[in-house]
Amino acid sequence: MRNNVLVIAAHPDDELLGSGGTIKKLINNGYKVTTVIAAKGRKEEEHHMKPFMLKANGVLGIEEVIFIELPNLLLESVPLIDIIKKIEALIKQKDPVMIFTHHYGDLNRDHQVLFQAVLTAARPLPGKEPIEIICFETVSSSEWSPHTNDKEFKPNYFVDITDTIEDKLKSLQHYDVEMRPFPHPRSYEGVRSLAKVRGMTVGVDYAEAFEVIRRVWK
Repeated sequence: MRNNVLVIAAHPDDELLGSGGTIKKLINNGYKVTTVIAAKGRKEEEHHMKPFMLKANGVLGIEEVIFIELPNLLLESVPLIDIIKKIEALIKQKDPVMIFTHHYGDLNRDHQVLFQAVLTAARPLPGKEPIEIICFETVSSSEWSPHTNDKEFKPNYFVDITDTIEDKLKSLQHYDVEMRPFPHPRSYEGVRSLAKVRGMTVGVDYAEAFEVIRRVWK
């Protein structure tokens, strides 16, 4: 049974903001999750971001973090085909059953470029096993996008993270340099509050919401 999952995020901390509780739940249920970070973090934090990234992901039980080290906030300056090829190579190596990545409508341009690269790299082809593509929401990006039909985050898949919300918040403490005081959405209280809202939507205490892009049942 295929049990590999890739979480492909643009910047350090995006992977946990969007799906930290779900990552922990997947690992608790026997999946092997690999985090892929495409771009470097903010220049002033770049020198110590890699150790933070490894510690943060380690809290959730992730054993491998792949750092592509593309330029921060400049993914659109990199030929898209180069990013696609890097992701294709990872897909070939890991054979994931599902990929979590950014939403196509996020305000952050790096997020948009990475979504396009993932969608292309994971395109369904005859003879290849299907890969679920699931978009997470990233606080301080997804909710700040233009609220139009083509950009709106449309949650249609919810994961109950009541048992893993504290693990998510604990892991984010290693990214404390990226967190902000409340009421900024990228604050500890902001992250918890969003999980409460998503939980109320489906009748649980805490949840993470996703938009499913493609799912194939064979």
